[in-house]
Amino acid sequence: MPCPQSAQAQEPTPDPRFGVVQTFDDFEAANELGVGFTRVKFYWDTFQPNNPDEWQPANIPDPLIATDLAAGRQVVGLIVRTPAWARDTTHPAYNPNQPNGKDVPDMPAWGDFVERLITQYKDRIQHWIIWNEPDVWDTAHPGSTWHGNEREFVELHKTAYLAIKKADPQAKVYLTGLTFFWDYEYHQPQYLGRLLSIIINDPQAEANNFYFDGVTYHLYYKPQMNYDILSQIQFMLDVYGLSDKEIWLNETNAAPSQDPIEPPHFRELPFEVTLSEQSAFMIQIHALAFAAGLERVQQYKLTNSTDHPEDVRPFGLVRGDQSHRPAFAAYQVVTRYLAGFETVELYRQAGVTLLIFKRSDEAITVVWNETPTPRLVTIQAQADQAMLVDETGHAEPLPALAGTYHLKLPPAECSGGDCFIGGAPRLLVEIPDSVSLNARFTVDVPAESPESSWINAMGQFNLSKRRLVALGFGGLVLISMIGVGGWLILDANKSG
Repeated sequence: MPCPQSAQAQEPTPDPRFGVVQTFDDFEAANELGVGFTRVKFYWDTFQPNNPDEWQPANIPDPLIATDLAAGRQVVGLIVRTPAWARDTTHPAYNPNQPNGKDVPDMPAWGDFVERLITQYKDRIQHWIIWNEPDVWDTAHPGSTWHGNEREFVELHKTAYLAIKKADPQAKVYLTGLTFFWDYEYHQPQYLGRLLSIIINDPQAEANNFYFDGVTYHLYYKPQMNYDILSQIQFMLDVYGLSDKEIWLNETNAAPSQDPIEPPHFRELPFEVTLSEQSAFMIQIHALAFAAGLERVQQYKLTNSTDHPEDVRPFGLVRGDQSHRPAFAAYQVVTRYLAGFETVELYRQAGVTLLIFKRSDEAITVVWNETPTPRLVTIQAQADQAMLVDETGHAEPLPALAGTYHLKLPPAECSGGDCFIGGAPRLLVEIPDSVSLNARFTVDVPAESPESSWINAMGQFNLSKRRLVALGFGGLVLISMIGVGGWLILDANKSG
């Protein structure tokens, strides 16, 4: 069986499942990354700053959108910010002396604006997200965007949904990007659950697709925890009979705290992350998110400005001086080898995470070590030889020996004392006679490994088969962690 040189030489394909925020900051870099979609924000108060009769040029010039489209990328529109004139003057939070883009708008004015906006862009943009992170309830927090409650947000979203579908019936509309952790840290029911409980009781909701085509989330830093959260979100949708809705992870990354070329500004980051850990994160989060059933994954963000004053967390794959971080190459590995995948299965054993992606006639195994000690793995081969690829994109042939591959997986760095990002992943790219998604592999756990006493007892654990438990009362609420990273979920309406 010839070594899969075609996979190594394949140019990145703009698969719309792989996105990066703000490609207009560096179109050349976006092309090099093989980005398939981008997100742009449209500000209502830019189009109509003074009254409903005006229509000013957008904050995103048309040539920028045209450049993305010409490169084969989809553009996703995000709509935010209430003009001062459009505020709901009957709202309890209304203050005539302090207009704010976070204010609850007059809904008829909002609907008219959205319909006009979509009419202008319907031949170029078919995916729309309404508002951003309304679950950040502290209005004094810099991440706050919404001064209304959940019912008012549902009305905002419903009004936008109906206006969008009227202007462009083929467009898709997504519930606002949520953080998850604002509710989790303050022991509140999840914002999504609170929205869904309102939506499903709307007598017109079912006839209107429940006013959304999918949900979007912003999750950072911890790939395995994010997998568990995304699994919970899918379960939450299932509970409400909405399992057909898409889930997007439309902001994710692990900002490095240790970049000698571009260190963080102004204050410390919440987690210690090395440049090599950010690289490992790029591959791990994509693999796990797609295994959790997500439709799309988007990195925040492409570039940092020179001194990145707008964000003390320098997330960019490209530094302010336009040099590439190592994570840039890791993202290229993702789009080069996972673009076009058809199915994926996920397994864990003895601190090793392994996924098998199938695309066309190829099998792509992605594997990494979650522990602070090296792991030797033996993986059943599906061909006579594979292409072994590391996180830098370096590829070399790897012959199968007696029908197996033998890999030594680097340990997790655990730079901040917590191994929340695994070690550098390895990819095996094979062209087998037939692709099997049933992984067979063994892990050699060193006897001196501190985790060997308990981890060997795990055996093979297929995360894609995890069961989640629902019981209790009081609405959909995150209660605690169970099992190996699982979440216990509570829902009175469905479980009795």
